[in-house]
Amino acid sequence: MSDFRIIKMDFPTTKVGACITPNEDGTHTIFVNARLSEYQQAKAVKHELNHFYGDDFSKDDVNEIENK
Repeated sequence: MSDFRIIKMDFPTTKVGACITPNEDGTHTIFVNARLSEYQQAKAVKHELNHFYGDDFSKDDVNEIENK
């Protein structure tokens, strides 16, 4: 299990809802687009958590990762 930190910030566009990044200490940070509604933000966080639990950091094909 990993610890997660969620940070809301304005992204340049609303085309990206969130992104997740691994940290050196084994935790992860999810950056969420503050320009989205609360519902859209929650949906984006869930999407990023699916990347984590789907072990997507070990995959190379971004199309495989995003099209599941």
